[in-house]
Amino acid sequence: MSSPLEKTDSPLVEKLGHAMNRIHVAMRADSWDAFGANDLNPTQGQIALLLGRRSSGLRLSEIADELAVSSPTVSDSVAALVEKGLVKKDKAKDDGRAVAVRLTAAGKRMIKRLDLIGGTIGSVISRLPHSEQVQLYKTLIRMVRELQLDGRIPISRMCVTCRYFRPNAHKDPKRPHHCEFVNVAFGDRTIRVDCPDHEPAEEHIANQNCKVFSG
Repeated sequence: MSSPLEKTDSPLVEKLGHAMNRIHVAMRADSWDAFGANDLNPTQGQIALLLGRRSSGLRLSEIADELAVSSPTVSDSVAALVEKGLVKKDKAKDDGRAVAVRLTAAGKRMIKRLDLIGGTIGSVISRLPHSEQVQLYKTLIRMVRELQLDGRIPISRMCVTCRYFRPNAHKDPKRPHHCEFVNVAFGDRTIRVDCPDHEPAEEHIANQNCKVFSG
């Protein structure tokens, strides 16, 4: 027999969504504080952080795809970053006719400052037991994958969608997975969501790997 509280309870998925929205509010506030302290708006800050992970540079269209924003927004934001001396435009390494955007030395120094700032969410997560942090990470990876499959966010270079990834290939519970690219075993906490060596697996293999990884 259900209690009065259970009878009037909201669906769990609704409550989870509300909780995540509260987290998003805190993360957005952190972004405004960190980026504002460096004279950046949120879009400029996200572009700088993205370029900090892509030393080879990115085309404007690639930045737009990665951040799921419009091309005019990226163009305006990159122009502002160029004016501030934080990024530069030059030839793409894989196509001399194309233009790539890269961080300048000043941009790299600024990124280091942003990395040192940390944030409220990082502080809160660090207080969770290690096992809960790892489980949260696995859950978020699965959510990212589902959002990708639904076309809500761009495909990112995650281990679980890489042709070199072998989930649960080893009996060692601390390092159950295997990366064929570097030929080493590794654990859940080492899973990457933006690997520079990522090569997409065939869709059916990526889906199967995600299922095995998720348990």
